[in-house]
Amino acid sequence: MKDSFSLLQLNEHLKRVVSYNLRESLWISCEISDVSNSKGTVYLSLVERNEHKIQAKAEAVVWKKSLDSINHKIGDVLWSILQIGRQVLLQVKVEYHELYGMKLIVQDIDPSLTIGQLELNRLKVLKQLQSEQFMQLNAQVPSSKVWQRIAVISSAEAAGLQDFIQQLKTNSHQYYFNYEMFYARVQGQHTTLEIRAQIELIEQRKAEFDCVVIVRGGGARLDLMGFDDYDLCVAIATCELPVLTGIGHDIDETIADKVAYHALKTPTAAADYLIHRMHNYEIELLEKLHQIKQLSTQRIAAEKTKLTLYKSQLKHQIDARFKMEQQQLTNLQEKLNILNPTATLQRGFSLVSNKDGQIIQSVDDIQADQLYRLHFKDGDILIKIN
Repeated sequence: MKDSFSLLQLNEHLKRVVSYNLRESLWISCEISDVSNSKGTVYLSLVERNEHKIQAKAEAVVWKKSLDSINHKIGDVLWSILQIGRQVLLQVKVEYHELYGMKLIVQDIDPSLTIGQLELNRLKVLKQLQSEQFMQLNAQVPSSKVWQRIAVISSAEAAGLQDFIQQLKTNSHQYYFNYEMFYARVQGQHTTLEIRAQIELIEQRKAEFDCVVIVRGGGARLDLMGFDDYDLCVAIATCELPVLTGIGHDIDETIADKVAYHALKTPTAAADYLIHRMHNYEIELLEKLHQIKQLSTQRIAAEKTKLTLYKSQLKHQIDARFKMEQQQLTNLQEKLNILNPTATLQRGFSLVSNKDGQIIQSVDDIQADQLYRLHFKDGDILIKIN
């Protein structure tokens, strides 16, 4: 029988080799491909890629004691680093077990590599969006002056969501806002896909909304890296409705903030923006109403002045017409008086009329043997023409 080792003997030999040659811990850079947490211990699957092709793979564990120590050292940023897809720099101790094989025991984490890689990616995305002219696109979306119908994208557990809703409901002006929730994760690897899906859904119903508001509570800088994603930023920039961001950070600005219609620091500030926008519109309306009232008062006063002037002119015209008509009547009266036969008789003249009372105007109208009446101012006599 050929000389051979049992599997156990081989694994024990490998264990001794690893223990002898890798006595000290070492720093490795890699990508987290999977992560899980059980009873305070974190289990990691680590990979190294070359153009998306996996070249190396290993399993790692962060025991609870080390986890507490690392968390105390770097704070809440730890949980932003321990995410699928993150590039990490880990201090590990290599262990080999006869039954379980090789495992990397994580003793420390250097956040600088993760943050540096994400920042480089952020700058790359920003430059690409600028070159493709997405930066001011959403700010140019036509919109109404009043935004009351709001599509809200947030996580049901987001710390700032209730602040946003409460601020809208309890505004001192008692404005009414109609909002509808579109839930999506706002942290972690699914952030981009879920928010983009909700934006697409909202755009299908764009006639029902005035704007989109994306809100979440505060968090570590790494928690916000999902909002630096190229595809998400393009979805916001090209949204057919104006997009407000209230992502809950006072110092850092995500790329999503840069491509949105307007960026606010907190969810409460986003609600205040909507309230102030409504208030400004109310002030504008009141100013317009005041102007209308003022112009109406001025117009009424001007028309009253015109009416008074027309009344005066009409009275003057009536008086002038009355005087003219009265003068004409007087003139006619004088003419009638002159033409009145009685007036003629009073001046010493006499008139001749036939038996029917018709005035004889010509000698040719005189007929022989007919009776005629000769009129004088003091009486009449009958005459007969021979």
